[in-house]
Formats: sequence, C-alpha cells, structure tokens
Amino acid sequence: MLLSLLFIAFFGKATLCSILLVETNVSSDAGKPKTPSYDIKFLQNPIYTVACNIDPFAGGLPTPLLIQNNSFIYPQGAGNKNLKFTAGENIDLACPEGALILRDVEFSSLVTATCLSDTTFTINSTSYKWSEIRCSDNPKAIVELTPALCETDGTKVRIGYEIAKSEFVKNLEVCFNTTGQFPMYSYYELIPAIDQEITGTPTPTFDQGPDVYEIGNINTLYTLFTQRATINGQLGMTSDNATYIQNNDDYVLARGHLAGGPDFFYASQQNSTYYYENALPQWQTFHDSNWEHVETDVRNYASHNNVQLQIWTGGYGITTLPHADTGVETPLFLYVIRSESAIPIPEVFWKVVYNPKNQLGIVLIGANNPYKTPQQINKFCVDVSSSLSWLTWEKDDQIKGISWACDVDDFRKSFNNFPAFNVMGLLK
Repeated sequence: MLLSLLFIAFFGKATLCSILLVETNVSSDAGKPKTPSYDIKFLQNPIYTVACNIDPFAGGLPTPLLIQNNSFIYPQGAGNKNLKFTAGENIDLACPEGALILRDVEFSSLVTATCLSDTTFTINSTSYKWSEIRCSDNPKAIVELTPALCETDGTKVRIGYEIAKSEFVKNLEVCFNTTGQFPMYSYYELIPAIDQEITGTPTPTFDQGPDVYEIGNINTLYTLFTQRATINGQLGMTSDNATYIQNNDDYVLARGHLAGGPDFFYASQQNSTYYYENALPQWQTFHDSNWEHVETDVRNYASHNNVQLQIWTGGYGITTLPHADTGVETPLFLYVIRSESAIPIPEVFWKVVYNPKNQLGIVLIGANNPYKTPQQINKFCVDVSSSLSWLTWEKDDQIKGISWACDVDDFRKSFNNFPAFNVMGLLK
C-alpha cells in the first residue's frame, strides 16, 4: 500500500528526487500493535526545475557552440531566447578551429560543462560564469562531400562542425549535382524560436569547400566583369555590352543563398551558410524583393505558429534570354569554357515548407529573370497562393519576380528531385 510522499530533496536550486514510502508487510504479535515495514523508492526529477538560465548571446564573444547529443541546443518555443538547464545537466561547449577561453585561460576546443546554478557551470571541477566562457576565434564550419547519394545524380554534402574526431554537428545538408556542378537543394530545419535569433552578425565572404567543385574558383565567376562576359558570350554579344548585366547593383547575378543566414539561431550557424555549395545564381532584383519576402514570411510563420519546419530550397530549370543574332532563347550558365558549361542559372527558385507534425506543406516559387514578362513565365503547377494569408510578396511584379505557390504533390508532377514525404494538405 502506498502511504505518502514524504519529502523532496534539494541540491542547489534543482529538485533531484522525491522519496516515496511503500508499505510492503504488516506483522504483529498477539496483543501487540501492528508493525509495518517499508520500501524506500527514489523518484528522479519528478518536477522539472530550472537551475541554470542563460542568455546565449550575453556570454563571452565569440560564442562557443552549445551542443547536446550531437545537436545544437535551442530555446524551447517561439518568443524564448534563454537556454534552461537542470542542476547536474551536462552540455558540450565547442570552438572548432579554435580553443575555449575560460576566464582568459586557453583550454582545448571541446569541454563538458555541468549546470550548477543561475549562470554558473563547472568545468574540470572549477566554477565559471557564462560570461567568462568564450572562443578564441569564431567557430568555423567545414564542407564535407560524403559518399552518400541523393535524388537523381546527387551526392550529399554536409556543412557543419567537426567538434571532435569522428564527431560532426551538422547545420545543413546539400544535395549536390557533381556532373552539372551545382546544388540541387539545401535542407535544414527552422526552429520556432527563430524570432529570437542573433542579429547584426557581420557578413562573411563566400567560400567553397574542398573536393566539391571541379571547375576552379567559383568566386571569380560572380564578379561583374566575368559574369557579364560569360552571359554575353552565350548570347552573341560583345563582352562589355551592358544590356542584361548592367552597371548597377540591381540587374546583376547575386550569390543566392538556398539556406539563408537569418534562418539560423546562432552567429556561427549563420556564417556557415556562406558557402558556394549553398548558393545558385539569382538576379539581384528578385533576391532583394520577392525572394526575401518568402524567406521572411516562412520565418514569421514558424514563430507565429510556434512550429518547427522542415525546409528544402533549390532551383529548377534553366533561364533563357534571346540570342542577339538569331533571337533563339538561349539557356544561360555561370560557367562556360569552350564546349563545357556548368552552374545553370535557374529558371525558378523553389522552397518546400513542411510541418512534419500535422503533415501540411507548401511550395513557394519565384521566377528568376527580370526580363521575362508574365506571359513568358511557365507556371507549371496551379497557383494556390490566394489561400495563404501569411504571404507578403508582390507576386505579379515582373522585376521583383513573378511568384506563386503550389501544393507539394502538384509541384512533384513537374519536379520530383527532393525527398518523399506524406502531405495531408496546404500549410495555411
């Protein structure tokens, strides 16, 4: 028979256990009172009690990676920025390509910290406040071409952090077409607390990982001089003709993120998106307008609805412009050397947004060519954007990018090069 919950034992500010007395046997001698005996049972953490509560952006800079079970630690739910831990809870602090600095003393690149109370953790039996912990340098992500295959003609590339030998923390995954030399899509998860992401992160320069691209330095392909000469060469125009690649900041090809920096919570994660393995050529007029609206609207949806979303973003088709001599619509590539071409300039950008909990999804699509009239845009799936009140784009503006939204299964009828999953309806 269960008798009572006797008391709760405390350590610091956290509940460790409750002690429960359970009557197991009652014996008596004639004429004497009954003498019960008891088993003592310890109930671990019956109540989740916070002992440590930290603002992850209020510690030392640069901020270490905060890791548990080989994954980033995030706040619980939209509107929450602070990270909360129970007493005795362990987390890993990592500074890839650098070292932990604890109270101005350099340690290894990876340590285990144990929550003590408030903003204090113990590391190697010494107590440190969160403000006394930082990295020697900004944590550096790496790009790794894996042996795993994806979709048709794709190879998986992972972008993330090697925090220890054989221990990799992934930030995003790319399905890369090694033949055509372009990312087919990037995949990542968008957390509800994205409304509390760090802001003001200095913009890094784009880089490229080893062993992925086989056509040299991608950065040079995006310079104004080179992209103009490349595009004009395909259209039978002189290399200095500014008809399409103009002498301004709008009518040029930008490095179009697939997984955008602001879609990630920590500064180190945001910086990890600046790899050419995560970018496709995107007209700046579209990049700064309707596609930016798409990215912002999806983040707002995640936080306003307090949901974690799965995101796939890529390009589809190859955009064209008319040849100067023949008028024939000519497919455009960012890289052309003699008869070899690579990095197609997408006809459209697409973003699949999926809530795995209720299995609702949507595909957001935008035309990547300011010179195409609405009549020239092939809307290859039925536009359902009128059903989505959370979109703020100007979808019929040619310069900002003709845009529309489609049911996931309808989109798959034209393009099916992304993972299969069950969809029960529109993400409204």
